[in-house]
Amino acid sequence: MTDNSSISNMKNHFDVIVVGAGPAGVSAAISCINNGLNVVLVDSKKKGKIGDKVCGEAISKETSHTASDLLKVQYPRRDEINANVKELVLQTAIDEDHIALPAIGYMVDRHKYGQRLLHNALERGVKLLDQTKVIRAVIKEKKVSGIVIKKLNKKEEELHSKLVIDCSGVRGIVRTTIDESLEPFLYNKFTKSDYASCYREIIELNKEHDLDGKIVLKYEKDIPSPGYIWFFADGKKRLNCGTGFIKEGKNKDKSVKSVYFNAMAKYYHPETYTVLDGRGGNVPIRPPLWNAIAPGLLVAGDAAFHADPLTAEGHGPALLAGFYAGQIANEVIERDEYSTQALWEYNKLIFSSFGSDNARSRILTITLEKLGAENLEFLLKRKVIKQADLTSEGILKKSSVFSLLNRAIRCLPKIGLLVLIKRTINVSKAVAKLCDEYPETPDRFGEWVIKIENLYEKLS
Repeated sequence: MTDNSSISNMKNHFDVIVVGAGPAGVSAAISCINNGLNVVLVDSKKKGKIGDKVCGEAISKETSHTASDLLKVQYPRRDEINANVKELVLQTAIDEDHIALPAIGYMVDRHKYGQRLLHNALERGVKLLDQTKVIRAVIKEKKVSGIVIKKLNKKEEELHSKLVIDCSGVRGIVRTTIDESLEPFLYNKFTKSDYASCYREIIELNKEHDLDGKIVLKYEKDIPSPGYIWFFADGKKRLNCGTGFIKEGKNKDKSVKSVYFNAMAKYYHPETYTVLDGRGGNVPIRPPLWNAIAPGLLVAGDAAFHADPLTAEGHGPALLAGFYAGQIANEVIERDEYSTQALWEYNKLIFSSFGSDNARSRILTITLEKLGAENLEFLLKRKVIKQADLTSEGILKKSSVFSLLNRAIRCLPKIGLLVLIKRTINVSKAVAKLCDEYPETPDRFGEWVIKIENLYEKLS
């Protein structure tokens, strides 16, 4: 392993530079090194702090196992797993009126799991530059050809590579420093509407809780839309709790911590638990980037908005995206081609795996924002929305006239809510179809992206 204390003695040319050592970055680095590429992993944190991030800590078993098999690393194991997850529960103020969906997975110790994956990368030959700030992309010959870095108390310097993989988190430091003229179809902005500001605590209760195997999203009218506080079972007495919302408009000056504490007091009195960790952070809230490439650049993980907009679960998608990025890196380096056309397969891989589901999750969060907690409670209580409606099969199946009539009667006098639900289902179906028809080549992308963005406009 090479750390940044010896950076001046290192070669500053690599096959691949990976920016960010979160799950996407470590996965990308392992994927690259498995293919025999010379790769350096750059992160602003100290090596021992990599993996320590504010998050819900839930990860899908299917996704994590698939990624582990692809990367040839071990599944989450032993003390990396705090608890098993069995279902995702959506609740309102009336506990009995809830929706429970299968969600088989783990609550992981993000730091331990992240450190082990980092160790897997380093033992295979990945070079690490920790405590190194990435300033911007280096553009040469109409492609991303490296990055500008700054070590603690040192001057800026350049690292060069054939390809850069941006896994730098929600701010996307490489993506957002690229001029639009390099790749007009790459979204290079960072706005408040793209993410939710969050506050999360891990607490130890005085007695065992009754949420074993559950991750609960509790919708509250006092929390800005989509308005939920989460409770994730993280052990017999331990819970991962938090809330978040987009800080703009009427909510721009609201304190996330204050909103969280007010909501938390309804469920757990401060004297009944001990706070083990409490921190704020940002979570992507928009659909995945419709295009996550530019000449010489791939974008993965939170930098590409790969987290699920409803549950904020980004660990599993990040691992998969990192693997795909490494595979594409190997292919284009073999051909020595780094154009948008050459990298396009990466976009197709994203949307043929988790991209479509996450695009539709954003539709659901938009609808929940419009409904608010009180209307959601009304729809659940009247059984206008049923559990099956929120599964992939339920959303995509056709409803009979008789079924729609029954729902309309149950929805009275708020028939407008049923119209919104019906529109949501229709848009979700159309988005799924478009994702299945993701363009084979970049020349059809402009037409495709107009179609999919017009669908989202129907819910605005």
